[in-house]
Amino acid sequence: MTARIARCMTYLLAVTLFASVVEGQAQSKKPQPVIDVHVHALNVADFGPGPAACSDNRGIQWNGWDQRKPFDLSGAATCVGTSWPAPKDDATLLRETLAAFTRYNIVSAVTAGPGENVEKWRAAAPSRIIPAASFFAGGYDSAGRPKMRDIAELRQLVKERRIAVFAEISQQYRGMLPGDPLLEPYFALAEELDIPVGIHMGEGPPGGANVEGYGRYRVALGNPLLLEEVLVRHPKMRVYVMHFGSPFVDDMIALMFSYPQVYVDVSQNNWGFPREHFHSQLKRLVDAGFSRRIMFGSDQMIWPQTIGLAIKTIDEAPFLTEQQKRDIFYNNAARFLRLK
Repeated sequence: MTARIARCMTYLLAVTLFASVVEGQAQSKKPQPVIDVHVHALNVADFGPGPAACSDNRGIQWNGWDQRKPFDLSGAATCVGTSWPAPKDDATLLRETLAAFTRYNIVSAVTAGPGENVEKWRAAAPSRIIPAASFFAGGYDSAGRPKMRDIAELRQLVKERRIAVFAEISQQYRGMLPGDPLLEPYFALAEELDIPVGIHMGEGPPGGANVEGYGRYRVALGNPLLLEEVLVRHPKMRVYVMHFGSPFVDDMIALMFSYPQVYVDVSQNNWGFPREHFHSQLKRLVDAGFSRRIMFGSDQMIWPQTIGLAIKTIDEAPFLTEQQKRDIFYNNAARFLRLK
């Protein structure tokens, strides 16, 4: 009898240990891989005295403005959740962003910003950071035209693999049409070198041209249909419209239907706008049949926590199948970027 009890106890102990191992493996299992096609390596100081980001995209309200007072960006919106402060310095921003990449298993991140910043981020996470650069050099010339980067320099940086994507192309913030002649040689370069282009078409900061430093921004310049002539001239150029041209969703659908080379990302809209509003836009794109050309992006600027909220907003979309989520989080970007 004693031997039988001992055998039973041994069996029960083995089963318990096995269950504990399985449970531990389940708890330590990484999330499925994610590709983020819209990340910024910025300087915290460039954002002024540390603005905060809302921690919940449910209950956001866009406030009015009393024109008798100076426009206040910090009072442009109200949200139900608490706010996330900006990191205290650039080193903290990098550390917390990479920690978010690890936590959410972001295996690749298209990262744009000042060249020295992108190089620093890439050195810190060489297997994750896909370096990106803009066509614009910053500032304006004496004629009021944007200063542009040297074509030969960009070509050399691509050759050295220090640039893999041209992004974020922010002509809308400069009051320019996508088809502006100033941009034409750069689109030609992207097509020639087969380098993807990420172009900003969508909402700017709350308040648009009323925000200091954004006086050239115009809502109408975000309409995706303005890209059409560029696509006709450069049919082999890989291009993705950042922010899916929001709020011009139907125009985006029309463009994607006629130009199958066009993809979109859902960055910032997936955490910075009311969730119901964003879900209605995303559902419109999915219902129209474009779930295999939508890519995840966070538009992480100086609030690393927004990465998790952006992922959660996609993951909790009730109308998406598990396959559609996998496509948006990973498969579509892997195909578009031609990752091995």
